[in-house]
Amino acid sequence: MNSTTSEATIAKLEQTFATHALCDLIISDNGAAFTSKEFADYVKSNGIEHRTSAPWHPASNGCAERAVQSFEEGMKKIKEGTVQEKLNRFLFNYRITPQTTTELLMKRKLKSRLDLVFQNIEKRVQERQQKQKHYHDKKSVNRQINVGQGVFARNFAIGSKIKWIPGEVIKQSGPLSFHIKLQDGRVIRRHIDHIRVRNLDCTNNEKEEKYDNDSDLFEPEITIPISTPVTEQPQIEKPSNMTEQMEQRYPKKIRKEPSHLKDFVLK
Repeated sequence: MNSTTSEATIAKLEQTFATHALCDLIISDNGAAFTSKEFADYVKSNGIEHRTSAPWHPASNGCAERAVQSFEEGMKKIKEGTVQEKLNRFLFNYRITPQTTTELLMKRKLKSRLDLVFQNIEKRVQERQQKQKHYHDKKSVNRQINVGQGVFARNFAIGSKIKWIPGEVIKQSGPLSFHIKLQDGRVIRRHIDHIRVRNLDCTNNEKEEKYDNDSDLFEPEITIPISTPVTEQPQIEKPSNMTEQMEQRYPKKIRKEPSHLKDFVLK
C-alpha cells in the first residue's frame, strides 16, 4: 500500500472481502486509519465488530505482530525476483505449510510440487476401477428377459442327456431369478445365467422327442407346485446296493514283500 488512509484501508478490505466474504471481527491497533469516523461507519454498516488494542502495547495484538514478523523474515530470505514475485512466493510457501488457519479457511489440503513425489492412492484406485469397467463393458451383454417370453432353461436332472429344456417365463422372483413353466406343466426356478432366450418359431424335433423320453427325470428339490393338475411321473427304482454300481476309481494296489525280508521265514 502506498497510502495508509482510511480510503486505502477500506479498499484493501473490500478486495479481501470479495474473495472470502465479510468477517465477524477486526482487531487492529490505534492507527489513524482505524480510528477515523469513515472506518467506523464502514464496519458498522457491514455488521463487523471492531476492537483496538491497548495504546503503546503491541503485545495486545500478538497475532498481527507475529504475522508481520514472519512476513519480514520470509521476504528477507528470498533474494531473487521483483517485490511482487517475492510476495507471491512467500505467500505460496506460507499457505501450503500445514497449519490450522489454512486448513480451516480452505477446507482442503493445498497442493504443491512436493505432492508429485508421493502417489495419490485414491486417484490410482479410481483409474484402475474405470479401466476394469471399460474392459468389462466390452464383453458384457445386456440380458433382459420378460414375463411370457420363450426361453431354454438349463436342465440339471441326474442321468438326463438334455442340457437345455424349452419353457416360458411366468414370473420374476428376483433381480436375476425367474420362474419358468415347462412343457409338461412343471415350474422351475432358474438364475439368468442358466437361461437362454429362444425364438417362438424355433422348433427342434430331436430335442422334443428326447425330452419326452426323459420326462421321468426331473428335480424334486427345485420343483415348485402349481394349482394345475400334474400327471404323476413314474419313479426310478434305485439299486439296493450302491457300492456294486460304483466303478473302482483307481486300480487295486499289489502288495509285495520287501527284498530285505527274503532271508526270513514269515509265519
